[in-house]
Amino acid sequence: MDDARHVKSVERALDILMAFNARNPRLQLQELAESAGIPKSSARRLALTLISAGFLEQSADGTYCLGGRLLELGGVVANAGALSELTARTMREIHEASGESVLVADVNWIDRSILITHKRDAVHLLSISSPVGKRTALGTGCITKAALAALPAAEAERVVAHMAFARKTPRSVASASELLGQLEVIRAQGWASEEGEFIDGVSGVAVAVVENERPIGAVAVIAPSSRAPRSSLETWGALMSASLGRGVT
Repeated sequence: MDDARHVKSVERALDILMAFNARNPRLQLQELAESAGIPKSSARRLALTLISAGFLEQSADGTYCLGGRLLELGGVVANAGALSELTARTMREIHEASGESVLVADVNWIDRSILITHKRDAVHLLSISSPVGKRTALGTGCITKAALAALPAAEAERVVAHMAFARKTPRSVASASELLGQLEVIRAQGWASEEGEFIDGVSGVAVAVVENERPIGAVAVIAPSSRAPRSSLETWGALMSASLGRGVT
C-alpha cells in the first residue's frame, strides 16, 4: 500500500501474522520474510517484537507459531460481538436441556463462509464438537441451512447457486434444488436439522440468529445420532427458537 496514512512496519508485521493458517501453523524465518516481502534480517527484528508482545512464539527448532495473546484478543472480539450477546442465554439453556455440544457460528455472506465463535462441550464422554476459530465454506449442514432459510428466498437462491455440492455420506444434500426444497420446510418450522448428512452418525439442529432482519449466524446442537433421535432434534429446535425470541423468518 502506498497510502501515506499506512505505517509500513505495521503492515509488514500484519503480513507476518497473516502468513499463518491451518495448513501452515509453523513457519521458518525465511517463510516469514517472503510473506512480508522483506529481508530476513528485517523479518527477524519484527518477529522478536511480536514475540515480546505475545503475538508470536518461537520453538526450540527455530520455527515460529502464533502466540497466546492472539487467542486472548480473539476471545475479546467474540465476547464483544452482537452474536455473543444474542446467543448467551440460548447457549446456556439448550446446553442444560440437551447435555450435548452447543455451537455458535458467525456467517459471512461476502465470502460465503461460517466461523465457529463459541462452544459448550457435551457432558458425555463421547461428544461431537468443532474447534472455535474454525472457518469453513457454506455447506449443507444444519448451521448453513438455518442461516440460508433466514434470508429472503430470492437471495438464498443466489447464494445456493454458487455453492458446491458433494456427497460426504449417502444422506448428503447433493443438489441446489434439493437444498432449496429443504429451505422451504425450514422456514415453516423455524429450525434446520441434519441426520448423518455431513458426517455419518452425527446429527444436529440449528436456529438462525437474526439481527436487523438479517441472519448473522446460528446456534446449533450437535450430537451422536444414537443420542439425537428425530424427537430430540425437534424438541431442541423448538427450545432454541423460543429462547432466541425469533428463529427463522
